[in-house]
Amino acid sequence: MPYVFDLDRLDARVASASADFRAADPYPHAVFEDFLKPASVSELSSVFPKPEDRLSWDRFGAIGYEVKLGSSDEVRFPPPLRRAIHDLNSGPFIRFLERLSGIDHLLPDPGLVGGGIHLSRQGDHLGIHADFNWHAGLQAHRRLNLLIYLSPHWEPGYGGELELWDTTGTRRVRTVEPLFNRAVVFTTRSDTFHGHPNPWAAPDGVYRQSIALYYYTTQRPPEEARDAHGTLYKGYNA
Repeated sequence: MPYVFDLDRLDARVASASADFRAADPYPHAVFEDFLKPASVSELSSVFPKPEDRLSWDRFGAIGYEVKLGSSDEVRFPPPLRRAIHDLNSGPFIRFLERLSGIDHLLPDPGLVGGGIHLSRQGDHLGIHADFNWHAGLQAHRRLNLLIYLSPHWEPGYGGELELWDTTGTRRVRTVEPLFNRAVVFTTRSDTFHGHPNPWAAPDGVYRQSIALYYYTTQRPPEEARDAHGTLYKGYNA
């Protein structure tokens, strides 16, 4: 079965995207349109679980910081979603990420800690934060995030835009709308602040749907090293 992405197309895009990724402000990142194959992304959107579906949803409810649903229990995922995540953790895709980012020896997380699939309902939001930096199970440093948006027909009034803030957490630098089949890849350090604080405001039954995958290395540059920490929320512990 073919991958959910077109490997030749990714290879063609990475040559020009890698320089832009490394020079991006406020920290290395890239935004890709039409990231997955059209037939694949349509299927993923159509089978994406709803809040009421039988799934091991984790319910995050800290108002002002994180209100959303998430699941890393791939056993309960619809088969197309499970296959897509396996593809995005595969060797060919990781080699694409290494070429894009310049970070060698990347590792996927088969346990999907903190990642997998995310869903936002009306009013749900994610405060500006820097991610946890250490995966105890892998004994590895978190280095890259991949987000793929699966909400068709997004409109500006729906909210839920990804915001990238400067490394002091005091100024928004870039806003990325969660357009259908748009992917965002960005580096994760203790100062790469981001979130979607603008609450999701689509009509009832229309959800902000995404795949979120994280990639790791067993070592990281000394200047990026920090003691292991959980999520650092702006205004709370950052």
